[in-house]
Amino acid sequence: MMKAKRRQIQTMHAANAQEDSLAPAGAIAAGPWRLAWPALCVAILLWTAAYPFSRAFRLLQITYNEGWNVYNAQRAALHLPLYTSTYGWTAVNYPALSFHLVAWLSQFTSEYLFTARILSLAGLCLCGVFAGLIVNLTTRSKWAAWFSGLFLVAVFCADANTFVGMDDPQMLAQAFFLAGFYAYLRGGRKGCALEATALLFVVGGNIKHNLIEFPLAVLLDLLLTAPRRAARFAAGGALMAAISVGLTSRIDGTAYVSCLLTPRGYSLAHAATNLSATLLPLLLPTAAAFWMARLCWKTPARRVLALLLCCALAVDAFFSGGRGVTINGIFGMMLAIVLLNGVFWTEFSSLATGRLKVLTQASVCAIFFLWLAIPMATAHNLRTDKALARSRAGEQNFALEAAYVRQQPGPALCESLLLCYYAGKPYVYDPFNATRFIYLGRLDASVIVNRLRNQEYGAVQLSASVEQLIARHRADSHFAPSILRAIQQDYRVGFTNENGVVYLPRKLEAIRREQGASAP
Repeated sequence: MMKAKRRQIQTMHAANAQEDSLAPAGAIAAGPWRLAWPALCVAILLWTAAYPFSRAFRLLQITYNEGWNVYNAQRAALHLPLYTSTYGWTAVNYPALSFHLVAWLSQFTSEYLFTARILSLAGLCLCGVFAGLIVNLTTRSKWAAWFSGLFLVAVFCADANTFVGMDDPQMLAQAFFLAGFYAYLRGGRKGCALEATALLFVVGGNIKHNLIEFPLAVLLDLLLTAPRRAARFAAGGALMAAISVGLTSRIDGTAYVSCLLTPRGYSLAHAATNLSATLLPLLLPTAAAFWMARLCWKTPARRVLALLLCCALAVDAFFSGGRGVTINGIFGMMLAIVLLNGVFWTEFSSLATGRLKVLTQASVCAIFFLWLAIPMATAHNLRTDKALARSRAGEQNFALEAAYVRQQPGPALCESLLLCYYAGKPYVYDPFNATRFIYLGRLDASVIVNRLRNQEYGAVQLSASVEQLIARHRADSHFAPSILRAIQQDYRVGFTNENGVVYLPRKLEAIRREQGASAP
C-alpha cells in the first residue's frame, strides 16, 4: 500500500512538473501549431534587435557619451588620473571601473569604441539571462523564464535602442545588479548570500552608479522580514563600497567623490518627458507590472519584486529630471517591469488548465511581444531596412567629416567627441560638462571665447549651423551662447553634411586669399 501511494505521488509530481515547467521544446512536441507562438516571439526579438545590434559595428556616433567614454578609456590606458579636479574643461562624473575594463580589453583588440560596444551587447544579453533566472526562481515556470529573458532583450531593443550596443557602461552595470538580485533570491535571503549580493551590487555601482533601486529594494525587504539581516547587509555593503571608494581615490585621483557628486541642473518637465517617452510606449507591460506588484506584495517570497518596482519608480522619477539624464534614468523601472511581467504571465496562464493553459500561455506572450511594435513605431524603426540604411549613411557622413577635421592643423573644438577622437585631435574640451560648470559659475566661458577670438582651434565641429544652435538654445545645450557667438564671428563654414557642420578660422581664409593674390 505504501509503495502504491508513493508511486501515485511520484506520478502526480511528474505530471505537475511537466505541465507547470512546459518549455518551448515541450510545447512544440505537443503539436505543430504550438511552434507558431515561440517562433513569433523569437521573430519579434530578431526584428527589434537587427538594427541596434548591426549598428554597434558601424563607425558612427550613436550618442554624445560615446566619444567621452572613449577618451576616458584612453586616459585609463595611459595610466593618467581621471579625477584630478572637481571642475575642469574635461571632467569625469562616472565611476572608473568601466574605463579600466575597456582599457585592459583594448590591449587585445586595439580598439576602445568597439570593445565597449561589445561589452554593452554582452551586458544586455546577460541581463536577459539573469531576468530569466529570477523569474524561474519566483515562479518555478521554465517557459515564463525563457520568454522573460527574451522579452527583456526585445524591450530594450525596441524602447531604448540608442543604449543597445552603445559605448556606455549602463548595460554591463545592470547585469551585475540583476546578478546580485538573483544571488539574494537564490540564497534564501540569508547567510553568505547577503555578502555575495552586496559585493555584486558594489561591483555594479563601480561600473555605473545610478541603479540604487536594487540595493534599496533588498534592504527594505530585509527590514520587513529580518532586521538583523538587514543590518548585516547594510554594514557589509557599506564596508565594500568604502573600500572601493578608497581604492579608486588612490588610483585615479583624490577628487573622485566630489566629481561623482557635482550638482546638475534639474527640471520636473524633463523628468516627465523621460518617464512618458519610456513608459507610454510600454503601457500594457507597465500596467500588468503594477497590477502584479499589488499581488506580489501579499506574498513574502515575491514581495521584493514589488519593492523593486516601487523603489525604481521613486528613484527614477527623481533622478531622470537631472540635466543630461535621458531614458537610461528609467532603466531600473524597465527591468522591474519585465520581471513582474514574467510573474504575470505565469499567474494569468494558471487560470486555465490542460490544452487551454498552453493556448493561454501562447496568447499572453504573443500579445506582449506584439506590443513592442508600438515603441518601434515611436522610434521610427518599424522598417528595419530603412533604419539600416540610415546607419550606413551615417557611417559614410561620419567618415567624411572626420577626414575633413583631420586635415585641419592644431586642436579642434568638437561637439562630437567621437569624431574628434577619430580625427586624431587631443581631448581639450568636454562640451556637456564644461557648459554645465559654466552655468554653475565654476568655469569662465571667456577663456574659451578668447581662444576662439585668437582662432587657436584649427576647426570647430557642431551638430548643426551656429545660427540654428543659437536660435534653439536650451539649458542643456552643449555650448554657452557667448561661445556660439564667438564661433559665428570668428569662424566660417568649411564643410557641411547631414552629420554636422565644420567651421574654420576666418584668418585662415584671409591668409589663403593673400597667398593666392601673391602667386605669379
